Amino acid sequence: MSPDVPGLWARVLVRALVVVAAGVMALGFLGPGEAVLVAGLTMLTYLLLWLRERAPARAPRGGKAEGDD
Repeated sequence: MSPDVPGLWARVLVRALVVVAAGVMALGFLGPGEAVLVAGLTMLTYLLLWLRERAPARAPRGGKAEGDD
């Protein structure tokens, strides 16, 4: 993903705010250790979704790619 993609910085900012909000809410309900865990897991979720989006499309298990006859 290049920095020239429209809306990239807005998405990054929103995701960072979601991670911080999750940590703050967990801090209020559970405590500091759990807040770090929740924020870390939230960030890991965004990272894994981003990697999944960038992964090349795989052929189905039958061996035929989409569009093959």
